[in-house]
Amino acid sequence: MTDQSVLANLGQFEWDSSKSVSYEVAIEAVSQAVAAIAPLIATARQQDNDAAVEELINLRKQCIAARNELRPTDHQAVADATQRYRTLAEQLGRRAA
Repeated sequence: MTDQSVLANLGQFEWDSSKSVSYEVAIEAVSQAVAAIAPLIATARQQDNDAAVEELINLRKQCIAARNELRPTDHQAVADATQRYRTLAEQLGRRAA
């Protein structure tokens, strides 16, 4: 499976620095959630919990798809993604602790 860069679909448009930073923050929030899933998958595998492994792999795929679908021109979606994936990363981090 080849993941496409989140920058691959960026067209030309004008935006200010606060909008570009907001988009980058949203991308980072999703990436943090993806990273938080990895140790949970490893733990589930160590515990031979196939159902949890499958659930976590699907969650990771959903996060990656959401990150790839995020458009810098959709400011509401950028704000929503930042909030949603920050919260998810925090929740996943607590599960791993």
